[in-house]
Amino acid sequence: MKSFLYGLIVLALPLVSCEVNTHSGAEVSSEVRQEAITQLQSVLYSDLNWEKVHAAEYLLELDYRSGVDSVFKREEKEFGNELYYRIGIWRVLAQSDGNEELRKIWIDKIREVYKDSSSLDRVHAAEALAKLGIAPRTEIETQDQILSIFSTWANAYASDSGKKSSLDELMKLIKDKDQPERVRKLAAYALRSIRDIAHADWYQLTEMAINQTDISDFAVYLASMCWITAPADSLSGSRMKQIKEELTQVTNREDWIHQREYAYTLAEEGNVADRKVLAEMLNTKTDDGYVNNNERTDLKVTAAYALLRIDRRVETHLSWVDWLVISLYGGLMLGIGYFYSKRNKTKEDYLLGGRNMNAVSIGVSLFATLLSTVSYLSYPGEMIKYGPVIFAGMLGFPLVYFVAGWWLIPRIMAMKVTSAYEILELKLGLSIRMLAIFMFLSLRFLWMATIIYVTVDVAFLSVVPLDPYYVPFISTFLLIITIIYTSMGGLKAVVLTDVVQSIVFLGGALLSIVIVSLHFGSVSSWFPSEWPAYWKPIQFGFDTQERTTIGNAVIMLFAWYICTTGSDQLAVQRYLSTKDIQAARKSLKVSLYTNLLAKCLLGLLGLAMFAFFSKNQHFLADGQSFSEQSDTLFPRFILLGLPIGISGLVIAGLLAAAMSSLSSGLNSVSTVISEDIFNRFFKRKVALSFSGSLQQVKMLSYLTGLIVIGLSFFVGSVQGNLFDIVIKVTHLFVAPLFVLFFMALFIPFASESGTFIGGIVAIIVAVGISFYGIGGITVLWVLPFSFLSGAVVACTLSFIEKNSKKYEK
Repeated sequence: MKSFLYGLIVLALPLVSCEVNTHSGAEVSSEVRQEAITQLQSVLYSDLNWEKVHAAEYLLELDYRSGVDSVFKREEKEFGNELYYRIGIWRVLAQSDGNEELRKIWIDKIREVYKDSSSLDRVHAAEALAKLGIAPRTEIETQDQILSIFSTWANAYASDSGKKSSLDELMKLIKDKDQPERVRKLAAYALRSIRDIAHADWYQLTEMAINQTDISDFAVYLASMCWITAPADSLSGSRMKQIKEELTQVTNREDWIHQREYAYTLAEEGNVADRKVLAEMLNTKTDDGYVNNNERTDLKVTAAYALLRIDRRVETHLSWVDWLVISLYGGLMLGIGYFYSKRNKTKEDYLLGGRNMNAVSIGVSLFATLLSTVSYLSYPGEMIKYGPVIFAGMLGFPLVYFVAGWWLIPRIMAMKVTSAYEILELKLGLSIRMLAIFMFLSLRFLWMATIIYVTVDVAFLSVVPLDPYYVPFISTFLLIITIIYTSMGGLKAVVLTDVVQSIVFLGGALLSIVIVSLHFGSVSSWFPSEWPAYWKPIQFGFDTQERTTIGNAVIMLFAWYICTTGSDQLAVQRYLSTKDIQAARKSLKVSLYTNLLAKCLLGLLGLAMFAFFSKNQHFLADGQSFSEQSDTLFPRFILLGLPIGISGLVIAGLLAAAMSSLSSGLNSVSTVISEDIFNRFFKRKVALSFSGSLQQVKMLSYLTGLIVIGLSFFVGSVQGNLFDIVIKVTHLFVAPLFVLFFMALFIPFASESGTFIGGIVAIIVAVGISFYGIGGITVLWVLPFSFLSGAVVACTLSFIEKNSKKYEK
């Protein structure tokens, strides 16, 4: 096994280069790219007005943010009272700073102009709100058709019903041939931005566009709208071919406004074949003294924007070397499972590794299990989007070690049990054990479903340009491999593969940092020298209304570790597999040290990704801002920034992180179902169905995998970035489950009914905070509030019940 891994590394090392390898030759050349960027920046620093606004907005959308905010704050000081142009200034400033409070200031200024019926630039204010995707909040009655169109457009963002009403109104204007051409043109312009057009309406509009007899303003805007809003299954049809031919004709005429509209259409929907015509637009002469120089400048600005957008849509592909590495890695996992399948003789060998496993291996395995692909991707993404505050949670590790090692583990190890939930029945009764089993199975099924979905949908599809339609099939294939080696090898195979996978995915993160350092010349060159504008300032203390403070980070991490150590079968199973309390405590220490190392490494990785993509914005995905794609930047770097061969090894590391967690989840869930459900309620029937208890657990691993595959199809509906998903879904039952163990292990007067109700209350509170935001409490406080509410209710009811029984006596 070691020879295999060393061999992979040796084969890959000659391919390492300090140069970025994009695996593709279709991207825009660095010369053209720089020319486009220079064009936008030169207009930004010019003395123009609306052309400067457009250039600034394009730069912001492309995440070339440097200078935009400072330039337009100077513009606001000098021209903040100038009619018309002031709206453009505020529109840019509302987008240039990530601070929501400052954004609100500029939007409110635009709203005030919109509400003032005497304002001469009221129409501009309505258009600005629409372009920012903000509903005006003010109902107006006006005879000005242009103002009405922009108001209708802006109101589309108020609600779903508002969108439908706006779409219907704009459709009527476009179809009404008695309306002035400018009204119909602007209605098409607005409809293009709203987009969500019904198929039947789109076909009517394309029919109208095809039948236009001349190249008028309305005809160009209508054709552009039809192209941009075309359904995916119509892009290669005959209608679209005619639409494209109609728009292409504008390049033969010196109508800069029409050409600009064509350039914008290509920015939205063009491909590498359109780069030539855009390059010609970019090189349009603007120094011949004509009065339409501003229009030509606007064309050049839009052509530059389109070239940079198309550059981001160039697809890249893994090489055959990458695929070979991934395949060999999958074969290695199956080989380990087969090897240990021949050495498991008893059920205890399979489930607990014979209760004599190495403490260091157990510690690394526990770390690998708890740090899944979701964590592997979410921590760098969290660093990119919100900064390093969340990593301050590691300050709580010493307290975790003391509380878990000297308070929880001794209590657990004193119980010679196979399943952690036997403890609950011994102390509180069968109903509490069944409630715990329900919570654990719900927790782990959701956890594994989230891992498999995120691994494929976020990580794998970021490096392999496949249709999302194939996500369920890829998920199924990955899980089947995991099921096979897990069900064959048992806990020994799980632990060994966890150790191997920890080396691979931590090595992948380290190698990525090294490559970025080589790309910049040194570590100090990419390490941030100042606090980025859209990271919130560091705050200390505890604040339930604030997402990121150091106190919040510490309390969240501490609560999660204690709840997990004291109640989760994944953790308890590993402690029980060691020979004594000292060995179990040592495995916890190894897990914490490894986790500390991993979090520091992933935090640095996030900073490295932040620096790399801040310098190389052309590698960002098209259509999303820098912060919006923070969770996918590391997967993109694997494909775009690493050399051929190394990419495959790191992708194997991503899959490894998922497989290590899935294998442990399958093993532990199978144990609980076997011990707590089948053997208790269906023992006689099970004896008829399985040849032995070991065979029973293996079959349950397959059943568990099938359930996880089914659940993974529904995880995509959860809102938030990956870190939010971790807390909302995979942490949902962590604290409620610990409430039951806390009552059983530490409250001498705990009662069955009081504990049961307390557990249910904890679930309700967790769901309320996670999905309904009750009390404005942030998701970082889900675990503390859920546990405290459940424990208080359980203790109170148990105390009342105990004293009422004394009174009765």
